[in-house]
Amino acid sequence: MEEARVHPTTGETLSRGTRRQTIRCGSLSREVEVPGWYPEGDGDGIHNGADLAEADRVFRELRDQDKERHGRP
Repeated sequence: MEEARVHPTTGETLSRGTRRQTIRCGSLSREVEVPGWYPEGDGDGIHNGADLAEADRVFRELRDQDKERHGRP
């Protein structure tokens, strides 16, 4: 795997790593570690489908829980 990439918009050097992100749906939230290519600071990273799989799974769980809490099908 590549050691570094260049951000297509900002030109910043990106390194492979993970960042904690908060996934929200309605009043529910959960933190997950999301792998991807990130700059040194707080800038935007680049992800592929596999990187986002866990965040997507957590969002679906929260969505289902929110529906149950509010009696929605």
